[in-house]
Amino acid sequence: MTKTSKYLTIFGSILLLVMACFHGSGLFYVQGLMEESNAPDFLKNIMPVLFAHPSIHLFGLSIFGFLSLSLGEAANRVLMVLAILVLLDGLLAFYLGGVIPGLLLLAATLSFGVASRGQ
Repeated sequence: MTKTSKYLTIFGSILLLVMACFHGSGLFYVQGLMEESNAPDFLKNIMPVLFAHPSIHLFGLSIFGFLSLSLGEAANRVLMVLAILVLLDGLLAFYLGGVIPGLLLLAATLSFGVASRGQ
């Protein structure tokens, strides 16, 4: 793995980690809003779990990015799959109206994609 590929992988992984922490920081806010709403009890119970899922997902993708640094020759395959998964997340973010998260996820996609080609 080249030095540039390592830096791009670290950049993308840190970007995903920061996004996971930022998204996860709103968990208690969403939970409080749901408790104050007149939504059915089922939604009040399930909404915090559904809100936490993207944070856990981004954290897991970030870990895969960091683990790819130690894979040597096989890192390009892992990074390409990671780039595809993050691209899908970015497209979903744009679909849901999140322009800034979508752009950040596309930046992570580019860093993983370029890192996978720089083997």
